[in-house]
Amino acid sequence: MSGEEARDAILPAEWYAALEALIRAARQHWRSLVAFAVLGGVVGGGTALLLPSYYQSGAAFQAESANPTQLSGALAGLASQIGNLQLGTPTSAQFFGDLLTTDAVLRRLIHERFPWHGQIVPLSQIYDLEHESEGLRDFNTVTKLRKALGVDVNIRTGVVRFSVEARTPELAQTLAESTLAALNAANVDLRQERAAAERTFTSDRADHAKDDLRAAEQALADFYERNRSIASSPALQLQEGQLKRQVDMAQQVYVQLRLQEEQAAVQEVRNTPAISVIDPPLVPVKRSRPKRRFAVAVGVFLGGLIAALRITLNKTGLPA
Repeated sequence: MSGEEARDAILPAEWYAALEALIRAARQHWRSLVAFAVLGGVVGGGTALLLPSYYQSGAAFQAESANPTQLSGALAGLASQIGNLQLGTPTSAQFFGDLLTTDAVLRRLIHERFPWHGQIVPLSQIYDLEHESEGLRDFNTVTKLRKALGVDVNIRTGVVRFSVEARTPELAQTLAESTLAALNAANVDLRQERAAAERTFTSDRADHAKDDLRAAEQALADFYERNRSIASSPALQLQEGQLKRQVDMAQQVYVQLRLQEEQAAVQEVRNTPAISVIDPPLVPVKRSRPKRRFAVAVGVFLGGLIAALRITLNKTGLPA
C-alpha cells in the first residue's frame, strides 16, 4: 500500500484537505495564533490570581475494632427479642466515614471559634453568615462545611482519610483538628447511648432470669422433698436429670446476663477514643486551588482554539 493509499485509509480526502488548509493558514497567521494563545494565558493566569486561595488540611485514622461478645444460644434468643440491638457490635471504617459528614459531628463545629485574620471568631462569621437568623445560619454553615469536607474510606485496610478546605492554612489545620475531636465526641455519645440501652435490656432480662433460676431451684428442691430415694426408680432419675438441666440452664443464662450487664455499665461510662490517628492534621504549605499553572495552560489552549476558529472563519468568508 502506497503512502497516499495509507493516508486515505486513515482520513477521508476531504478531511485531509481541510486539515492541510488549516495548517497552511496557521503558518500564514502564526503571529495571530501566538498572540491569542498568549492573551489566553494572561487571562487565565490573571483570573487565577484574582480568585481567592484555598488550602486543605486533613488526617488519616483507623477505627479500633472491637470483637463482638460471644453469646450462648439462650442469650442470642433473648437479644433477638429487642430487634436490631446488637451487643458488642464492632465499629467499621465506613461507619466513621459516614459519621464525619453527619450533623452529629458538623453541628459541634459550628459552635466553636477559629482563627481568622488575627481574631478568634465563630465559623458562621468566617462564612459571612452572621447576619442570618440562628436556624438558617446554622443550616447554611453546616452545608458549607459539608461541601468543604472530603472523605475517603479504604474498606480493605480500615483507614479513613478526610480533608477540610479553608481560606487560610491555619484555619484549615484548626478545622481538621476540631473535626477529629468532634468525631470522637459524637462516637463516644453514640457508644454510651447504645451501652445504656444494652444495660437496660440485660438488667431487665437478668431480673427475669433470676426469677426463672429460683423457680427451677425450688422445683428441684420440691422434687427431693417428695422423693427421698430415687435409686430404684428410673422414671424418678429421669425427672431428676430434667430438673437439674433446667437449673443449669437458668443459672448459665442468669450469670451471662449479669456479666453482660456489667460490661454494658462499663461501656456506658467509657469515654476513650475509638480511633487511632495515623496522620495528624498539619498546616498546608501549598494552596489546593486555584491551580494557576493549570489555569494558564487552559487559557493558552482556549486562546489558540479561538485563533484557529477565527482563521477558519476568515478562510471560509464568514464574519469572524
